[in-house]
Amino acid sequence: MANNRIPEKQGVTKKHLAKQERERRETRAILIATLSIAAIVVGLLAYVLVDNYIVKPSTVVASVGEKKITVREFQPVVKFTRLNMLNQASNYYYYYQMLGSYGSSFLTTAQDLVTSLNSPAVIGEQVLNTMVEDILIEEEAAKRGITVSDEEVALAMQEAFEFYPEGTPTPTITPTIVNTPTLSLSQIAIIQPTDTPTPLPTATSTPDGWAPTNTATPTLEPSATSEPVPAGSTATSVPTETKVPTITPTPTVFTTKVYGGVLKDYYQNVSTYGVPRDVVERSFRTQLLREKLLEAVTADLKPEQEQVWARHILVATEDEAKSVLEALNAGEDWNTLAATYSTDTSNKDNGGDLGWFGRGTMVQAFEDAAFALKEGEISEPVKTDFGYHIIQCVGHAVNPLDASAFATLKQTTFNNWLSALRTSRNDIVIDDRWVEFTPSTPAVTSTLYNAIFGAQ
Repeated sequence: MANNRIPEKQGVTKKHLAKQERERRETRAILIATLSIAAIVVGLLAYVLVDNYIVKPSTVVASVGEKKITVREFQPVVKFTRLNMLNQASNYYYYYQMLGSYGSSFLTTAQDLVTSLNSPAVIGEQVLNTMVEDILIEEEAAKRGITVSDEEVALAMQEAFEFYPEGTPTPTITPTIVNTPTLSLSQIAIIQPTDTPTPLPTATSTPDGWAPTNTATPTLEPSATSEPVPAGSTATSVPTETKVPTITPTPTVFTTKVYGGVLKDYYQNVSTYGVPRDVVERSFRTQLLREKLLEAVTADLKPEQEQVWARHILVATEDEAKSVLEALNAGEDWNTLAATYSTDTSNKDNGGDLGWFGRGTMVQAFEDAAFALKEGEISEPVKTDFGYHIIQCVGHAVNPLDASAFATLKQTTFNNWLSALRTSRNDIVIDDRWVEFTPSTPAVTSTLYNAIFGAQ
């Protein structure tokens, strides 16, 4: 008979128990390590998310009193500014292509814009200062009861896109004041009968090779498909070749519906660069408020300005300037000395005549010396970054300004007022960390860079 007994279960040995315990400890250790690593990863991810979306955006980069400018507000404005500058550079390059050598100034402006764009800190500082000024302007406007309505913002945006639902406005002609002062006997004696006087006042004459403190930049109007720019500048894309069809299509009427579509596309386009809609609209609002406050601040200004009519002889060294001055004091002819020694080629053959100019046109040292002179008086050598000047005052008067010169005077007056207001405040704080938060996008493409700097 077969042995059908079931073998008895062998007992668990100490060795077996030890092995099981060791395996349990290893499994537990692995589980704890895995959970720890997972916790660290989750913690790091949470930290990054909180830092990027809560902490950094809430970081204050500047404050004016109780009002703060955060990274969340600062960065989109920088990106919008960069985008507009890129479009401006492209637009100026387009005009240079159209005008060729006659448009060299447009090419220079485009190159300057691209150079600034390649220095993010430069743009960041400009934007931050403007945002600080905007707060000051808002506060001052509120004190004066100056406001900007939503309707005014909408109208400004329509004009930026050249959409005029009530019809295209008729341009108005501003009369230009022409001043033809009668030369006094003393002025005739100064310039001599053979001289060619400058009877018309101008606030833009500068010696060749040196520039006034404020240099005007050409402003171009945006087209209906351009991207508007808050500061009145143009925003257009890089021009492409337009093929002329055999049959000219009927142009689409720029209706309210079409304008709405264009505006929607524009908002969508700028949003891809990190610029939300409210940043665009706020740029128009702040610009309108700035313009209204400018008119209020300069309301008492008259279209006239204290000006001097001066001529100069520019030389490289102080010794040369002293020699020229000695020759003048010895009775030598001014015109002959100017033609012989002056390095200002724009007017050396015209007695160094600079015409009439007001304050803020020439560099400070030259301006101060010229305005301090009496009619007919000759200065001691005046040093500037461009050399040494011997200056003679031909005339000193309050002259009327044309519309363009008056607008420049108003802008200069407002800028000085705003600068003084900012200086008077002791509650403006700029955090140096703004540099690390300054965006460098949108960046200059290699195509645009090569086109602009290769067009020499």
